[in-house]
Amino acid sequence: MGFVIEVPTPAIAGLLLRAVPQHVRRDAHVAMHALASWGAASAQLVQDSGGGVADHDVHVDGDPLQIPYRIAYPWPSAGYLARLTPRRQAVVAAWMSRNENAGIRQRAVRELFGVHEPWVVPFVVQLCGEYVHEIGADVARFVRSELPRHPELRHAFARFVRDNPRYLATTRHRAVAFRDLDHRWPHRADPGRAYPQIEALDVLSALAYQGGADYPGDPAPPRVPAVAS
Repeated sequence: MGFVIEVPTPAIAGLLLRAVPQHVRRDAHVAMHALASWGAASAQLVQDSGGGVADHDVHVDGDPLQIPYRIAYPWPSAGYLARLTPRRQAVVAAWMSRNENAGIRQRAVRELFGVHEPWVVPFVVQLCGEYVHEIGADVARFVRSELPRHPELRHAFARFVRDNPRYLATTRHRAVAFRDLDHRWPHRADPGRAYPQIEALDVLSALAYQGGADYPGDPAPPRVPAVAS
């Protein structure tokens, strides 16, 4: 007789579903069966800070996402995940990237590096505003070395950075604060050493704004015929 995995409570299910865009929610409904029924998700969202509620949303290509700052769930069983489609596995990894356990967050984001869909971008960027420098180093390596090989995904990251300036400012502020507070980071006393989370944000800013080698480019301005004087 097979076992049954119950879905999370309706309140938590709503929090998890609103973390992904509308066109992914059908898959998210199915992916939710991979989660234990006794977990939790915070009402605080990734853009909220200081115990308050942010006055701006996080958007992916115009679709607002409400991503919980933290969830508390064990990693689902490998056997159950193997039966899910790649997108549904990606949804689970996105949720797990918000886990209260840093090891689970790192495992999740490494899976998200291989997902080439724009809606996963904020789940990766959010980890630049958190305090585990090992995860920050993973993200920095990804955006510096792997992202340039995938033009469509590169464009998605650049669009997200440009479309969410207030969220990116909050994320950078957090990264700067954690750089000074991270007693586990071995280079904390070296002011010339880039904190991995800040390094990743710098690469993404250059990608979006500064016209570097990996910059996707703005639309070409219309050609105006020269007028002889």
